[in-house]
Amino acid sequence: MKRIKIGDWTEALIHVITFGFGERLALIVARLFGKNSCGCCERKLWLNRLTNPDLENDCGGINF
Repeated sequence: MKRIKIGDWTEALIHVITFGFGERLALIVARLFGKNSCGCCERKLWLNRLTNPDLENDCGGINF
């Protein structure tokens, strides 16, 4: 049985709201604060593991 992946849904919502520029904007803001990563992948994995603890590392694209 497939479980809902909250991280993928959140990523899709951000993608729609920002017209596909969400990750780029987050990376620009992160670099302003001296970070090398925007944390998008970490957020997505953390949210996905809330409902699917056995999920492997998967940050490539939006998967429903």
